[in-house]
Amino acid sequence: MPEDLSMQPAAPVTKWSAGSLRITSSTVTAGEISGRLGITADEQFERDSLMSPRNPSSARRETCVWIRRSGLPDDSDLADHVRALVELVDGHREELASLSADCDLELFLGFGSENGPKGCVLPARLLAEVGALGLDIVLDLYPPEPTTTGASG
Repeated sequence: MPEDLSMQPAAPVTKWSAGSLRITSSTVTAGEISGRLGITADEQFERDSLMSPRNPSSARRETCVWIRRSGLPDDSDLADHVRALVELVDGHREELASLSADCDLELFLGFGSENGPKGCVLPARLLAEVGALGLDIVLDLYPPEPTTTGASG
């Protein structure tokens, strides 16, 4: 008799997202970025610092990297991460514009989903706000892992 799929428990939805503001520069230091924005980084790395501090032979960074995360949990909607970051820097438009001459300014976003919706919506108004701040969007997608099916023998 065929299996009644309607009686099967639904697979749990595993969906996550993350967001951060990432600023890189080969001329402005991470410390200067914090000072000019008046915002403390969650992580920062100076130019020429080791990529792996525990390995003195590791490559060195070509640019400084300044990162501020959204602060939201990873089960939050991707648009909420973007909103939180826009609100964080909204009062610092002039400073961002000034930094853009010597820095790359990015919203770095990550998204992954399994057993549920495979996408997300970023509203046009929110994207317009991101554009007005001069921020590029980098979207790092994590598709669901392929399921392996096959005959066992």
